[in-house]
Amino acid sequence: MKKNSQLLILMIAVTLFSTLHLCAQANGKLLKIKDLEKVIGTWRGTLTYLDYSSGKPYTMPADLIINFANEQKALVRSFEYPDEPKANSKDTMKLEKNGLFLNDAKITENEIESTGNFTIVTEYNSFSMRKDVQFIGTSTWINRHEYRFTKEVKVAETNEALFNKIAELDSAMFVAFNAKDMPTFKNYFTTDLEWYQDNGGLLNYETVFTNFQNMFNNENRLTRNFVKGSLEVHPIKNYGAIEIGKHQFKHMENGKLEIGTFKFLMIWKNENGNWRISRVVSFDH
Repeated sequence: MKKNSQLLILMIAVTLFSTLHLCAQANGKLLKIKDLEKVIGTWRGTLTYLDYSSGKPYTMPADLIINFANEQKALVRSFEYPDEPKANSKDTMKLEKNGLFLNDAKITENEIESTGNFTIVTEYNSFSMRKDVQFIGTSTWINRHEYRFTKEVKVAETNEALFNKIAELDSAMFVAFNAKDMPTFKNYFTTDLEWYQDNGGLLNYETVFTNFQNMFNNENRLTRNFVKGSLEVHPIKNYGAIEIGKHQFKHMENGKLEIGTFKFLMIWKNENGNWRISRVVSFDH
């Protein structure tokens, strides 16, 4: 008979699913770790894992204690388990490379709200999973197996001019959108437009702009902002470019500000320097 290693569960949780991250920059403002003072303190909770001996989930108390370290240049997270103190552990999180990396992970996206809540997404190039077991009646932990993975990196040609062109087009298009300037906004799309919406199906040109006109007629002050750091641009040979990213829509509803963040993919068609969108995939609503 064997029992599960809490150290394994902790390792996976910290490496893959931790949501407590630091960010380098949000809304154009350079942040310091001390700006995240609201996370400092003790967080009470639980850890649930599968008990090998019974085959059933087991839940035990777990505490997360967060403090500043290194003269407020980093945060230390201490994971403590009152019922199993031998499983206690801690790690340090710090900004590196002028705030572009969190430890060894590149910060790809960040958002900090006025309430102090924040979301940071980091890119991991490698991770490992290890399972330790202990036979009942013994005090020795045995490494049963361990996975080590490295993300495959695809080398793609960097085209800074194309990236900047699409970023410029996107920005100008949604200046028109936010101003409810339908003639200008509409001119950024081809008349054979196909718009694929995860919760709406396939929409044609006429339907898309009927929907947009209804939005513009609504006095809910709908605006769109691009999520900084999410833009990807890839060339399409003899056609144009692919734009991938995330954007955020805000509007007032029943006196309350509603915010939604969604993913999208756009196909830009270049006809003699006249760039227009021919295909859109809008998803993750």
